[in-house]
Amino acid sequence: MTQYNLQKKFWENHNIIKRRHPSHPVIKAYVAPKIQFIQKNIPLTKDTTLLDVGCGNGFFTYYFAKICQVTGLDFSKQMLSINPHYRLVYSDAENLPFSDESFDITFCASLLHHLGDPGKAIQEMKRVAKKYIIISEPNRNNPFLFLFNFIRKEERGGLKFTKNYLLNLGRNFGLKDINCLVAGMLFPNKTPSILLPILRNLNFRHPWGNCITIIFKK
Repeated sequence: MTQYNLQKKFWENHNIIKRRHPSHPVIKAYVAPKIQFIQKNIPLTKDTTLLDVGCGNGFFTYYFAKICQVTGLDFSKQMLSINPHYRLVYSDAENLPFSDESFDITFCASLLHHLGDPGKAIQEMKRVAKKYIIISEPNRNNPFLFLFNFIRKEERGGLKFTKNYLLNLGRNFGLKDINCLVAGMLFPNKTPSILLPILRNLNFRHPWGNCITIIFKK
């Protein structure tokens, strides 16, 4: 079974009951610092157009929509069915159904490590973006994520995703990195709400942070 078919089968049969709504306090605490980091580096206004590639059930779509004009895209109809946003497209990251420079920004979170050829998705994101490409991925150097990625075959692609790997991946396709954030210890669907007051305070830069967010420019 190809990587695409493996992922397609998994996400179309994923237990959506286990997915938290984007408004859940843990999701908000996970997403908010990343969006704040983005806003400190590039302008986001009500006129900014952004494509959320691999948007899933809308963890980021939901919050970006409060700031700018967002279109969400995913290859899982099941995940799109529980995304609360209204502007959604059913398609895959390696064949974006948009013309060149259709959006000011293209963004993806926790997507590339699921793909057999993440470079193809980056090429597509670069093609349809006017200026910025933003990538957020789980950090292999976080010990909890390393174990999770090793055990779960659908996540095994994440074993190579480090800060340097992502930076080099973007640079290989002619992108210029503006800034990078490695931080956090919250896991969106796994962190118990009772631990939120403690773990949200660990959202500072450190090499074992559970998420890498990089802002690239064309």
